[in-house]
Amino acid sequence: MNRMLVLAASAAMWMPVGSADARDRYETRQIAVPAAGLDLSTDAGIDILAARIDKGIDRICGWDGDCRDGAWESTEWQVDRLIRKARAWRRLAEERAAQLRACRDRCTRPAAWYAPPPPPSATTVIVIRD
Repeated sequence: MNRMLVLAASAAMWMPVGSADARDRYETRQIAVPAAGLDLSTDAGIDILAARIDKGIDRICGWDGDCRDGAWESTEWQVDRLIRKARAWRRLAEERAAQLRACRDRCTRPAAWYAPPPPPSATTVIVIRD
């Protein structure tokens, strides 16, 4: 009898907590928001991206406030990374333009000095709904 009680208690200890219904209702949805073609080194570009993200969040969350907050939170690090990259590219372009202005015709310029390389083309933000 005691052996059966110990086996039942140990089996109950390893059973998952919560119902299967709760696990079935949990879902993750995501949507890609394009940021290509936006100058994210300017406030106008950032505002356009924010509007695009808001539309994406509308599509997957509707008016659910908790969902919207979580979705916005899921995009913060991605948007921050894109903005920092865009500002770094802008600084590089401005530095090269200043070098060209300072050099004028006195320097022989290699072809690479005429323009900075184009920024990476893979610029999307993924909105995730938990």
